[in-house]
Amino acid sequence: MQATSFRLDGKVALVTGAGRGIGKTLALGLAQAGADVILTARTQGEIETAAREIAELTGRKTLALTCDVSDPASITQTVEQAVADFGHIDILINNAGIGVLKPTLETTPEEWDQVMNINLRGVFLMSQAVARQMIDRKWGRIVNVASVGSALQIQGLASYSASKAGVVNVTTRFATELAPHGITVNAISPWFFKTDMNAAALESDFGHFAVARTPIGRTGNLEELVAPVLFFCSEGASYVNGQNLFVDGGAMSYGI
Repeated sequence: MQATSFRLDGKVALVTGAGRGIGKTLALGLAQAGADVILTARTQGEIETAAREIAELTGRKTLALTCDVSDPASITQTVEQAVADFGHIDILINNAGIGVLKPTLETTPEEWDQVMNINLRGVFLMSQAVARQMIDRKWGRIVNVASVGSALQIQGLASYSASKAGVVNVTTRFATELAPHGITVNAISPWFFKTDMNAAALESDFGHFAVARTPIGRTGNLEELVAPVLFFCSEGASYVNGQNLFVDGGAMSYGI
């Protein structure tokens, strides 16, 4: 039996929060695997630069679209434009997310709502919109970027952890309902990967503690998230559905 290729030639992928960090890395990885890529974020200049760089590096077609994933109208406009330009969307990577680093009792209702709206509501709304056009083609892959925080409480990140636990729950719900249409829905839960959002925290005492309790003994490199996502998007994962894969250097297995 031949090993199933991770190649995605002929596929079209949409990645949210793709201007930098995890999203940009995943968009590049998908393009390197042969997919054309639509990059979305709230900052147009950032995604235009990322889209141009990825097109130059891979030769794949790219498109940069401004999108607020908490706004249904913005999502509808984005999906309609993507389908108009590419004809369809085969793969959706829900990566857009934010975090508020604050003790639980100091987190304001406005901060709580902002995190929930982008991290959880955004995954729900974008998955709805993209899945509707995937159903017509009887094939699709949705991969949600959750977090180890979905299962492990992280100091000062109550709203973030709650939102990512919700992402895992939404993943299993969509996986169940979309499976009859040839669409699989899975999630990855990264541990600490250095990005602009968490760089300062990783240089603190907390960051050093996090590395010390990671069996591999370091934070992750962003490129190490690409292969798990490519697996979920490939034909090789056609019978893998509703799963949450911890990409954590063994952190969830750490004992006392």
